[in-house]
Amino acid sequence: IVDGNLKMTLGMIWTIILRFAIQDISVEEMTAKEGLLLWCQRKTAPYKNVNVQNFHLSFKDGLAFCALIHRHRPDLIDYNKLSKDNPLENLNTAFDVAEKYLDIPRMLDPD
Repeated sequence: IVDGNLKMTLGMIWTIILRFAIQDISVEEMTAKEGLLLWCQRKTAPYKNVNVQNFHLSFKDGLAFCALIHRHRPDLIDYNKLSKDNPLENLNTAFDVAEKYLDIPRMLDPD
């Protein structure tokens, strides 16, 4: 993910969304990618240090992934203990939790 593999990043996010449903998006004339971005923005809006603007840079530090998981399963990640200064740790936390507790295969390698 640090290398910016857009397809794999989108795949991981899409899998998270499928796990939690996207029923709150009902905007007409929006591409799937725009709808996905809107969903991510809405779900992560309350989280500090997360400002989802795109799929290339906004997910590199792992906080957006962690916020998406925390938003739906706060019991799995202690979001307040995460730091923007530890992107690899954040990404590994998100991917490990997603795989272990949400049955979302680990599709990305943070390295």
